[in-house]
Amino acid sequence: MKIAILIPCYNAAGFLHKLFEGINAQTTAFDEIICYDDCSTDNTADIARQLGAKVITGKVNCGAAYARNRLIEATTCNWIHFHDADDLIHPEFVKVMSTHVENEQVQLLCNTRVYDLQDTEGRNWIISYSELKSSIDQVSYFLNNVGFASMGLYSKSALTQVSGFDQSLRGNEDPDLHIRLANAGFKIKCVDQFLVEKVEHPDSFSHQNWFRCMHDKLKCLQKYGILLPPKYFNILGEQAAILSNYFYRENDPALSLQARQLAYQMNVKRIKTSKFSSFISAMFGVTTYLWIYRRRMDIKKLTKKAF
Repeated sequence: MKIAILIPCYNAAGFLHKLFEGINAQTTAFDEIICYDDCSTDNTADIARQLGAKVITGKVNCGAAYARNRLIEATTCNWIHFHDADDLIHPEFVKVMSTHVENEQVQLLCNTRVYDLQDTEGRNWIISYSELKSSIDQVSYFLNNVGFASMGLYSKSALTQVSGFDQSLRGNEDPDLHIRLANAGFKIKCVDQFLVEKVEHPDSFSHQNWFRCMHDKLKCLQKYGILLPPKYFNILGEQAAILSNYFYRENDPALSLQARQLAYQMNVKRIKTSKFSSFISAMFGVTTYLWIYRRRMDIKKLTKKAF
């Protein structure tokens, strides 16, 4: 059993030294450390090499999904941990995670604490998979809970079987991977310890490209409407309806319509995001609820313009 840490990087020069403190402090060392420099405009590649990583350099910026797939191809290890360059890692990560490995059909996710660099009070929150049990429907679980690749340990054979990450996605590629792994029959197990620290900052991809993340989520929901059996359609439909509202707020009626049509196609019965949405959609139907939502947004926009 050999474990690689694979790190997609883009303009990560300011974060790598701190990450490598945790990598070098591992009580059980990684067998391989590889960075993919996704056409950075700073000296990310030079710093990664100085810190002891093998570096693959991309010629065109293609995003994290593409970078991770190239890293999967490059590693000689049979177990893989993906790590974002701006996140941190606990010194016991390899030791603890490796003790929970059962076989290549069972993938692992640990818990994480999330730190926001803009929060001057130093507060943090957690992402936990403690409710993830092998007995539950894991496709349903990951449709409702975001799986982060930077918190995982995956067998290379499992990743290869599902063709790695979807390279058409610039955002939402992590949740998509876990849904496809679960749908392919792989089990994902929680290691109920906090072994990764996610760092939120204004330059992160999700902060700067949230609209793109939501657009890619809609692409995934459309794909799942074909890929997954009808028992998941209500979850897909509710999420599509929520996205329809989001795109309408963001002044993109075309994407709002796509999401709304998917919600109707999935025949969703109730939107449970609030007491209002739950009551209106249950009493008068989702079509009425979405119409009312759009009209409320129209009134707000007109009121805002008036003042």
